[in-house]
Amino acid sequence: MKLWLKQTLITLVVILLSVSLCLYYFVAKETDRLIQQTLQNGESDLAVFCDHISTLDRTSNASYDADSIARESLIQYTFSTYAHLLQTGDCSWSLVMNGRYYYNTTAYDPLKVLPVGSDVITASRMIEKDGVHLLIYAQNVTVLQTQVTVYRSANIEETYRHIDDLTRMAQLSLLGCLLLCGILLPLIIKKTLHPLRKLTRISEKIAGGEYALRSDIPTADEVGELSRSFDHMAGTVEQKISDLEETARRREMLLGALTHEMKTPMTAIIGFSGSLLSMPLTEEGRLEAAHEIHEAAKRTERLSQKMMQLISMQENPVVLKKNLDARELLDNVCAAMEPAAKEKDIAFTMDVQIDTLTGDTDLLFSLLTNLTDNAIKASPEHTVIRLTASREENQQSLSVIDRGGGIPADQIALVTEPFYRVDKARSRKLGGAGLGLSLCQMIAQAHGGRLDIQSEVGKGTAISMIWPAEEKKDE
Repeated sequence: MKLWLKQTLITLVVILLSVSLCLYYFVAKETDRLIQQTLQNGESDLAVFCDHISTLDRTSNASYDADSIARESLIQYTFSTYAHLLQTGDCSWSLVMNGRYYYNTTAYDPLKVLPVGSDVITASRMIEKDGVHLLIYAQNVTVLQTQVTVYRSANIEETYRHIDDLTRMAQLSLLGCLLLCGILLPLIIKKTLHPLRKLTRISEKIAGGEYALRSDIPTADEVGELSRSFDHMAGTVEQKISDLEETARRREMLLGALTHEMKTPMTAIIGFSGSLLSMPLTEEGRLEAAHEIHEAAKRTERLSQKMMQLISMQENPVVLKKNLDARELLDNVCAAMEPAAKEKDIAFTMDVQIDTLTGDTDLLFSLLTNLTDNAIKASPEHTVIRLTASREENQQSLSVIDRGGGIPADQIALVTEPFYRVDKARSRKLGGAGLGLSLCQMIAQAHGGRLDIQSEVGKGTAISMIWPAEEKKDE
């Protein structure tokens, strides 16, 4: 069942019950008021009538010692005269003395309908006879030392017609209210639920790939709050999807570039191994072929190791920060890179301006060895590479400075892209794959910092990792 229809039915039931209870209460109270008013009017008229009959005790010249026939005749005459004056189509009077009628103009027997004992002053009863509602009053009164019973019979059908009119008006009012609500409520509820239908359409379109869509419902009610939460969720989902797409794109490019880079060493391995297997070579030729196969295999190994490091940093950049000795870190890097530096007679100098660094020891070591390896490859023979560790205000930095050929200004922003190389021929000859600076960039970002590259063609390059200084306890 649709929500608007469900809400309409529930609201109609609530309105129907509420209005029904209110109308029932009103009709019941009005009915009670009309009946009570009718009873009071009848009782008042009967009391006035009886008071008039009772005046015979003061105005009659008859002696109380007169015979009963004379008293009864006087009472009957006075009653009939007054009753005749008050007789109407809706009201009639009856006089009972000694258990029999002395005056009765009703079409029924009030003495039988409402018998009154001598110890009762007044009595009343409502009956329905031949489809007509009647109100009968009776009152015992003593006139000329004689107890008589006066009956007043009134047709109260007009009162009941008024009650029936009220009931019909209440029923018509209830029906009109129900019809009006049945017409207006669906329109109002549909208009109220329109923002929800908009949210539904937007969510379906977002599910279909239109991630930039937003509901933008500016109301200040609960629907507006839902809209803002929905838009925030949609923005978060869009960002996550964008990040996933970017990651997938970069991974695809990375794998494509890796496949391309692997072709060169694999071609060398296949070519030289084929020569060893199928061609008669001299001892010197065999050694040269074995050497080339060995170098290509080492290049493949380095490439795979760098790729594993790069993928690991992309997918799970776990940084275990702690305090570490800056000089010891630089000493370890120089010791590890000493064999490669000796081949070109390159010396290392250190400038340590800070005692303690805060960071992940393994990642910082990897960063410095990659930067130093690049510096060795880029530097001419008999030069010096300087390694520095410093701190300025709330930032700390590690730098590797060489006197190599430098990087053109328009390529500095590209050198951190995977497999990008400034001098492709020299890089291939020296075994570079263009992954070192990409890895260094990720290490810097994992520490909450950045990689700063300052270079000038023909004068050298200075690459620094700059990141916030934090106080961490040793683990």
